[in-house]
Amino acid sequence: MIQKLYRHLTLLFTCVTSLILFFMLCIAWFYQITWADSRTEEAFRNQMLDLKRKLEMDSEISDSWLARVEAEGRFIIYIEENGRPLFFNGSWKPETPREILISRLREQALQENVDLSIRPFSLSSQESSVFSLKGDGGDTYLGGAAVMSRDRGFCGLILLLDTTAEKRSRQWQGALYISLEILGTAALFLVSRRLMRRAIRPVEEYHRKQTEFVAAASHELRSPLSVIQTCATAITTVPEQTDHMAELIGKECVRAGRLVKNLLFLASLDKEEDVKRGWGQKRTGGASKMERVEADGVLLQLLETYEPLCESRGIRLCLKLPEDILPPVYGNAQWIYQVLAIFLDNAMAYGCPEAEKGSGLDTSGKHGAGKIELSACQKGGRVLLSVCDHGPGIPDGWKDRVFDRFSRMDPSRKDKEHFGLGLGIAVSLARSMKAELEAVDTDGGGCTFRLAMKAGR
Repeated sequence: MIQKLYRHLTLLFTCVTSLILFFMLCIAWFYQITWADSRTEEAFRNQMLDLKRKLEMDSEISDSWLARVEAEGRFIIYIEENGRPLFFNGSWKPETPREILISRLREQALQENVDLSIRPFSLSSQESSVFSLKGDGGDTYLGGAAVMSRDRGFCGLILLLDTTAEKRSRQWQGALYISLEILGTAALFLVSRRLMRRAIRPVEEYHRKQTEFVAAASHELRSPLSVIQTCATAITTVPEQTDHMAELIGKECVRAGRLVKNLLFLASLDKEEDVKRGWGQKRTGGASKMERVEADGVLLQLLETYEPLCESRGIRLCLKLPEDILPPVYGNAQWIYQVLAIFLDNAMAYGCPEAEKGSGLDTSGKHGAGKIELSACQKGGRVLLSVCDHGPGIPDGWKDRVFDRFSRMDPSRKDKEHFGLGLGIAVSLARSMKAELEAVDTDGGGCTFRLAMKAGR
């Protein structure tokens, strides 16, 4: 589904941008042609006006002057005096013979009642429109005709401008524009693939995590349901074990309920983040109220709550606070406590797995393995709240992965008390408070989890 969406978005982006590029090139091409045509027609009209003035004012025109005018502007000039053509063969040879071009232009001029063989009576001069003329070899011309009265009769003029080179140049320019469109479309396709890949990556990652989350949650729920089903079957087949089976069913129901509770809590945190991004509706209530919190007070509360439990497991829990007064942090006291409690639960389960009751030794004789330290310090504008153990630690490759939901460093571990959701919940809580979490090595061995929060103002 994600790949299909990626292909559709890529094609959509490429098509839309290609159409925009195409219309821009068309507009540029049309503007260029219009501007060039207007310049060419203006030059033609100016030359026509100069020739008319020359014929009206001068009684004689030399062949050398006509040849120079023709050669400089690629013109074809034909002049008649009192209906008789002026003997001038021209300075250059067009692709279509001069006689044919002049005859065709004379016919077009006659359609506008401009006859070079008749003197104009009502006006001093008559002039045709500017015509577009095509030759036999694909050559093109602009042409016009005029008849002017003179003292000794009248004079006829036909002027043609060769635009063949300009038209062919436009064909090459058109091919260039088409090539630019093709290359631009190809470039846009490559760019759109890259952009769409980067744009779709968060969706793909979210979909992957969602799939993994659902699969992991289903797997975790399947275990207690299988136990419940087995126990229920055993009750009917072995009635004397009913009490024991009922006890197992109760334990698995509590375990499944705890998992569902954690999943619902994660969903509520995700919804809270959606609200902050403007994606959801705001919830009522003060559960997520942000305020100034005394961090050392939260640590003291945590120590009082967990110290008896740690002592019962042979773990020494201690608190280390700086001599200077810590500034308050900006967050939610309940959430801060919950994050640190998650750190502490993990330290008790994984940082002191073999601690003997009432001693600071594990079965391997390593000192400090049964000790957990709660600490706080200020570093710059942040307050660091830490839970430190002296257990086996976490490999560098797992320090970031342990914060993923349902992440377990040892999937084969037979631990029914932890689902791999605790640190995922801690990440969501920290993100809601704009805080940061990190896992680092403890000096001498072990792992330290830190909650870094901005000092409150």
